[in-house]
Formats: sequence, C-alpha cells, structure tokens
Amino acid sequence: MERRVDEIGAVLTCFAFRSEYFAELDAMVGTVRAHHPDWPLVIGRGPMAGFDLPTLEVESPSGKRNWSLPVPLNLDGSVHDWRKIVKMKSWWIARAWHEFGHLAGAERDGGNRDSGAHNRIIWVDADARLNGPLDIALDPEAEVIAGPWWSDPKWPGYTTIAGGFLLFQGRPGGVVESILDEWSQTCVAHIENLPDPPLVPWLDSDQEVLSIILQNRPSTNGDYSLLKLDRQKYLGIVDHDGTRLPGALVDQWMMARKMKWPEHHGREWPPPEMARRQSARE
Repeated sequence: MERRVDEIGAVLTCFAFRSEYFAELDAMVGTVRAHHPDWPLVIGRGPMAGFDLPTLEVESPSGKRNWSLPVPLNLDGSVHDWRKIVKMKSWWIARAWHEFGHLAGAERDGGNRDSGAHNRIIWVDADARLNGPLDIALDPEAEVIAGPWWSDPKWPGYTTIAGGFLLFQGRPGGVVESILDEWSQTCVAHIENLPDPPLVPWLDSDQEVLSIILQNRPSTNGDYSLLKLDRQKYLGIVDHDGTRLPGALVDQWMMARKMKWPEHHGREWPPPEMARRQSARE
C-alpha cells in the first residue's frame, strides 16, 4: 500500500563544501524544517582546517562529528574542482545511509524501529528550497530509488536522473544499499582520476554516474522500483532572470551558474533570499 513520504518520514541530508554555499544550506534547511519539523537532519559543512583529507563537520541527531573523504581532492582552481566536489555527494549519501538511514520515521514510533525496517533518506541540494511538504507516494516496504528525470533537446538521446533531489529507500544489505555503495565507490575513484574525460558531451557529475549504474542494473529486473519524478515539480530550475517555474514544489536556484566555471565566481547570483521567498509566496 502506497503512502506519502511526508506521512512516513525520512532522513534528510545535504552538505555545503565551500563557504559560498553555507548561507544556501542554512536557508534550504529552514524550508525543510518549516514543512517537516520532525525529520532527522544530517547536515555537513566544509572544508575544515587541520585535516590531511577533505573533512566536513557533520550535524546529526547524535551530535556533531567529522567525516573525511577517503581520498584527497587536489583542487586546482579549474572547472574540475566543481566536478570533484559534486561527486562527493554519492560518498556522503552512502555514509549518511549507513549511519543514520535507520532513523527514518523513528519519531513516529517512539524512537524505536524493528531490525527489518527500511532505511529512507532524501538528498536536497543546498541551493534548493521546499515550497511545501514532500508528497511522493511509495510503498514503504519496497526497495525504491526516486529522482527527477532530465533531458535536454541540445543532446538528443541522453537522459539522466537529476541529482539535485534524490530519494533512496530499502533494507540494510538490500539492492538499493548495494547501488548506493557502488555509486559511492565509483565516484570516489573518479575523484582520484580527474581530470578524466567526461562520461557525456557535457561536464559530468554525480548524476551521470548514477544514471549509468541504474542502466546497468535496470529496475525491470524487479528487485527495486525506479520512480522518475516530474522534473518541473521536484527540481524547478529557476530562470536566469529569477522567474520560478509555476507549481514547483522544490525550487532549484542553480548555484552552479556561479560556482561551476571559475570565471563566473564573481557573478551576482542567485538573488537575495528575501526576494526568493517573496517570489515563492506570490
């Protein structure tokens, strides 16, 4: 029996790696708390000084801790810095899944969950904003991966899951967990080897890696469900002039326009937070 995710609960996670994203992360978390006040949050900020490997401070239901990426980033000021940082997402989500995914819905049954309960974790990009409760319908006992589906007429034949909003649900040791672990290991290997040529005609990121893994492990085998969410609703990319997509439940303010290419780092984007939230209310 399907139920809405806002009814059954989830762990929400995200990180900001570079100080330009800290205010974005804080505002995104504010919109999550407004609509899902009892959801456990696993939030990271980095890089932290004094560590040999890239390290983030983690705020979690069990207090603060530090997580270090297992390989160096070797940032050099090029566009490949962006590719390396976004590919950290898979490692982060997999670690949050293993350490905190079991907390999904725990507040609804007194903090206790049986050993057979499913993990459920949602990633939302730091530059996204929720405009209401997340209403994705799914079977809470199923193995599920969900995300908006993206295609661009400039690149016919290419489609990909969009990594700005992702949901993973499954049993510990199940197929979704194995996909998460493969995604994490693959992206960490990419970080070590960059600047390798991209996997696609544009500069690839975490989402293209996940899409290839999903193609190689198709949901048609029946061991998990792949939910292709409406991109305009769950990843409403805001226009360059600040115009939001009508009906978007999740606005995406595209910090990549500022942070992806080094020559754009000085760009005045995105608009001030007050203007964004006023636009969401109109």
